[in-house]
Amino acid sequence: MTAGRSPDTGSLLDWGKKQLKKSGIEDFDFSAEALLRNILNLSRPGLLLNPERPVDQNKIDEYKDLISERAKRVPLQYLIGYVEFYNVKIKCDRRALIPRPETEVLVEIVLEKLKDFKSPKILDIGTGSGNIAIALASNMDTGSVVGVDISEDALNLARENAAENNVQKHTKFLTGDILDGKIIEDLDIFDCVVSNPPYVAESEKDILQPEVIEYEPRTALFSSGDPLRFFKVIIGIAPKILRSHGLMAFEVGLGQAETVKDLMSSTFTDLYSYRDLSGIERVIAGTFTG
Repeated sequence: MTAGRSPDTGSLLDWGKKQLKKSGIEDFDFSAEALLRNILNLSRPGLLLNPERPVDQNKIDEYKDLISERAKRVPLQYLIGYVEFYNVKIKCDRRALIPRPETEVLVEIVLEKLKDFKSPKILDIGTGSGNIAIALASNMDTGSVVGVDISEDALNLARENAAENNVQKHTKFLTGDILDGKIIEDLDIFDCVVSNPPYVAESEKDILQPEVIEYEPRTALFSSGDPLRFFKVIIGIAPKILRSHGLMAFEVGLGQAETVKDLMSSTFTDLYSYRDLSGIERVIAGTFTG
């Protein structure tokens, strides 16, 4: 920004990009633009096609504060406050894991495979912000989704998101640890069980970005000890929570697809893996034979 000149959107954006690049933010240009668009409530063309638009001082101060936070590696989604996920808007904060684009593949597969079910009942294990449950409920004409999570903070966020997306009548969120088995007593039998469980090994934490390690909840990321333990437990309790010929679908980590398919092979048929936009096998789905 030039001294003595009233800042406009163009100069403010250039300043933001330089600050973030200097701080080592990989997506410095995208982050700087997204933060400014959010503050000024502008579309991308609205921002870029009118670079001489004047900016109020209070907006300048707000932008500088956000750039400072992003430079400290605070996730962009937390600073903006929401993320678009499979046609719904999900509020984001430190109470839950940030919804990822690759998880949309899981939602897409479940919706496709349940299209012939009449009013399906779905269980979402490890619901977090509720993004999967809410996206499913929002894209079905009938049916219901129960979300379970160990974190009451995450569940409160999920309830807020359900209300914001007008699906609170079709969703229910319960506190429980699927590993201790007690929650199973409070659950019904479902047509579909879906889960994006913690599947990152502790040994992999050094390769994750600071935004992930320092700000997102560890319990939603890491499966201490055995990174496959949630898959094993959920597959093992299928007879208690999943109807015969019901669907089970998981999001899996890099290199886990074949192992998870093997774990499911004794009690599930029609097992398939599905790739995300990066070509990684990201979703495993199968039909319960119990």
